[in-house]
Amino acid sequence: MKPETTTRKIVIEQDKRFSQSSLWRIQRDYFDREGINAWVNSVPFYITSNPFIAKTYARIVLAFLHDWINLHPEARQAPFYIMEIGTGSGRFSYYFVKTLNEMLKASDIRDVRVIHVMSDFTRSNMRYWETHHAIAPLVEQGLIDFALYDLDAERPITLIKSGTHLDAATLTNPLTVFGNYIFDTCLNDMFAIRDGKLFELYVSLAAEESNMKGNWPAEMEKVDVSYQAHKVGDTLYNDPQIDPILTEYRSNLKETIFMFPTGAFKALRFLNKIANNRLLMLSTDKGYCALPSQEGAGQPPIYFHGSFFSAMVNFHAIGRFLENGGGDSFLQTPRRGIKTAAFSAGFRLRDLPQTLLELNDRVEGFSPADYFALHRRMSDSFGECTLDIIASHLELSGWDPHIFLKIAGRVTKLAPEADRDTVSFLCDNMEKIAANFYDMPKTQCVLFEIAVFFHTLKKYDQAVRYYEMAEPFITEKFGLHYNLALCLHYQKRNEAALTQFRQAVALDETSKEAAEWVTFLEQNPEGTRAPSDAEPTEKNR
Repeated sequence: MKPETTTRKIVIEQDKRFSQSSLWRIQRDYFDREGINAWVNSVPFYITSNPFIAKTYARIVLAFLHDWINLHPEARQAPFYIMEIGTGSGRFSYYFVKTLNEMLKASDIRDVRVIHVMSDFTRSNMRYWETHHAIAPLVEQGLIDFALYDLDAERPITLIKSGTHLDAATLTNPLTVFGNYIFDTCLNDMFAIRDGKLFELYVSLAAEESNMKGNWPAEMEKVDVSYQAHKVGDTLYNDPQIDPILTEYRSNLKETIFMFPTGAFKALRFLNKIANNRLLMLSTDKGYCALPSQEGAGQPPIYFHGSFFSAMVNFHAIGRFLENGGGDSFLQTPRRGIKTAAFSAGFRLRDLPQTLLELNDRVEGFSPADYFALHRRMSDSFGECTLDIIASHLELSGWDPHIFLKIAGRVTKLAPEADRDTVSFLCDNMEKIAANFYDMPKTQCVLFEIAVFFHTLKKYDQAVRYYEMAEPFITEKFGLHYNLALCLHYQKRNEAALTQFRQAVALDETSKEAAEWVTFLEQNPEGTRAPSDAEPTEKNR
């Protein structure tokens, strides 16, 4: 009988205020170390990085620009800055800036200059943005700049490209802030209410020795987290914007545990200071927008995901914080899934009629949460959908490459037998999908899939165009060269086709089809094979 093995537990920390816990340092190290790979491998980001939510924000911002300029005509003489905090992959930034710029060009305020600032606390993400094929043209046009910004530190913010300092002297117009999927990983304290009494929950961490890498755990999901309750009073922070929130919670909640976004409070206070008390913020995340939604939580609302963790965002508390300072909030009514909220400091949202109209329509109305709920249901049933239903969903999505990649195989299967109008509708809008292409590591190239779509329809001119556009992203792939060669052949460009077939054979010497094509074209340089031989391969899928 083998003796039982025991693993020694290592105490990492004991009885620490949650905002001072080592968990936050572990998390920061992870995002700094992984850079863009965090979004490729672990961090879910599609829900706040798609063309639909970008259009939602663009409509709200455009309405705000109109309202502000109507109230302050002199404002159009100075730039409006939009600062995206915790930018991450940069995909949302690309969609938003492109969409807003298109809307501005078609508006009566097309002369207004808007500069979008992509920011993060880690330089590794910025290096990725600076070299990205989709971001670079927007930087050259002066529509995008970059900044290092740490929510936990009140340091000067300097734009990398222009050298501009974002401060009270520069920001003559209100600063707009986007905070998507950032406050769920931002410093929080944690409280519990029991029998009308308020307790702060302190945290202790321990991990098995086998899970330790140096002084830190390798996998946060395997960390043992325990909490100790400490009775506290309502004036814990001695802050007139913060303490009344605790009083309200203690008075209105009976038995619960809730997150208290002290990191968000600190960041918004700093950003509002440099913005001369004129701040607009839009944020989408998982969280709570109503006080009753936080009743009855038996466990702390935090979630571990491999090497990082996230918390439910207390949008209600953020709203109260800004309202207590003379600002305003627009909180989406409770519904399942993510929440979108708007906040202001220094002015009231209710005094901005066009902005309020868009908030009612696009936050309280059909919101990013509603879109994602519908999209998730559609994703489960794409295999049963007819092509016209798929086309309608692509239109609703804003011609999203992420969706097209999921269903490209079904679209190309259905298209040859579908009705002419639906196929024409899709053909006319493939360029929009291509324009939304934002390449990331380990993702498929949507340009190749668009080419296959046109190839299947025997629209060889369009297919060649997209195969050639895809080449820089999937170079040295058999399927690209083989399919391109087929289309070139049916364009009567046999010399170019032979070159591509030879490249295909070099990449896959086992391909009998490619070898036969090489032999045929070498022997028949002016010949043409039957169109039935032109079916594209799917090897790059």
